[in-house]
Amino acid sequence: MARIVEAAWDAAAEWGLYVWLSAVLGARRGEVVALQWEDIDLTAGVVRLDENYVRVPGGMVVKDTKTHQMRRVSIDPPTVELLRQHRADCVERLALLGLTVTDRTWLFSATPDMSRPRDPSSLTRRYARLVAKLDIDTGLKELRHYSATELLTAGVDLRTVAGRLGHGDGTTTLRHYAAWVTAADEGAAGVIGGRMPVVRRPQRNAGDVAEPA
Repeated sequence: MARIVEAAWDAAAEWGLYVWLSAVLGARRGEVVALQWEDIDLTAGVVRLDENYVRVPGGMVVKDTKTHQMRRVSIDPPTVELLRQHRADCVERLALLGLTVTDRTWLFSATPDMSRPRDPSSLTRRYARLVAKLDIDTGLKELRHYSATELLTAGVDLRTVAGRLGHGDGTTTLRHYAAWVTAADEGAAGVIGGRMPVVRRPQRNAGDVAEPA
């Protein structure tokens, strides 16, 4: 993961941030490209995910999320700082055109005036080229899996992970990440076992008869 993120940042700051956010948020690719600055609360450290940029027969459209639910995902201080820097870059980029950043400005856009979000399919292809150069067998969707497995193996509860990923409940998360949940559960067994008091059972003589229940 470190190699992928570093290579993405070396290629372009916006591209590096997209890969970083995808891993941190565990969001779908269309949810990340559908982000506008009104969805980012840098003070609270929260990202709102309520839209998805997808292809339909008539072209690309912004619609609600796959599960038709809005979710608010917390982000860590380093991610907040990366977003602050990206906003500053956007301000500088648009200023060259005599424009300003507004709440409705897209975070990720291929157009000079940032008036349209990037095509998710183009990002999938770009990611494929990136990892191929690194000789890593993975795909853009795996960033979502990375987020889930890292959280689950770190001991974050299933319900919280499901909420971050946008699953309706823990059932979908459990179905896809059962192995990682089992590993966390085994770890939990060791924790609770290690906290139990030591039981000193009395020695029984061969002739002792157990009392009836």
